[in-house]
Amino acid sequence: MTESPEQARTTRLLRLYPASYRREHGPEIAAIHADVIRGTGRLARLREAADMVRHALRVHLCLTSADGPGRFLAAAAPYVLAVVCAPALFGVLTHATLWADDWTAQISADGGQAADRVEWLVDQCAAVAGALALLCGAGGRWGPARLLAVFSAVALPVTTWVLDADYLISYRYLDRPLLATVDILGPVLTTLVLLCCPADLPPVRVRDRTVIAAVAVAGFLTRTLAWVIGSTGEVTWTTQMLWGMEALAPLAVLALFLFTALVRGGPSARFTAAGVLTAALLWLWHDYGLLGSVPYGGLLAAALLAAAVLAAVVVRRRRRTARSTGPARS
Repeated sequence: MTESPEQARTTRLLRLYPASYRREHGPEIAAIHADVIRGTGRLARLREAADMVRHALRVHLCLTSADGPGRFLAAAAPYVLAVVCAPALFGVLTHATLWADDWTAQISADGGQAADRVEWLVDQCAAVAGALALLCGAGGRWGPARLLAVFSAVALPVTTWVLDADYLISYRYLDRPLLATVDILGPVLTTLVLLCCPADLPPVRVRDRTVIAAVAVAGFLTRTLAWVIGSTGEVTWTTQMLWGMEALAPLAVLALFLFTALVRGGPSARFTAAGVLTAALLWLWHDYGLLGSVPYGGLLAAALLAAAVLAAVVVRRRRRTARSTGPARS
């Protein structure tokens, strides 16, 4: 029997899947695809074909909800969004406080500073997008949350590269390869984690929303307090302590969630723990300059995470010992 044009297109799309997956799920995928595109227009058919291509690529890369890498990305996504967008709340506060003066200065700047005005405007938009991503993520709206977070992470670096590539290569990164790595790979890794998270495993559970809210609040409160007290111009032990808290507070929250994930155990514990550690490394990578302002900042950050892992191991071992040495049955 000769295939219709629609059936021929569906067959070609099915060939994009791995052979083993096609043998197991091919008829089901073909039936669903035929159902969806029946009676639709050309644009809808193209959109469904694009969805199949994306899903086939996910299957090849093991990024579906049934695969380990996909489950890891789903576990890491809320933690990564939290640490990447946490500074945005403080950024919105400072931008709102200084907005009128900044806007006046940017508008009155001469034509030779057009690039600076564009970067300033993009920076404002990125801060607002990051704050909105936190609110959407904490509210369980993962779709807009991850798109806003990606924009917040990549908008300013891309704009800076487009407008000031010569300056970045010749001066900023010439003798500082670590800084170039942070500025370039950080947004790339953030984008991959957030956009490759399986669509059928959105991080919208209570624990996921709590992570996002807790990291955001911890970062905002400590940075705001450090800014308010530091604006007096006097560096006291209180100011220095707040600087330390500013750098380490989000990591302390991540360490707490790492501890609870390891103590809870279960099939998803290792994915959650890996997600927490990934977000912590991104935070350390992105804010290594801030940690450098704290005496032994990197060592303290590593100690926080190590203490969480060690405490979880001790608690689990004690629980196991208590169960094994319980009252003997007569």
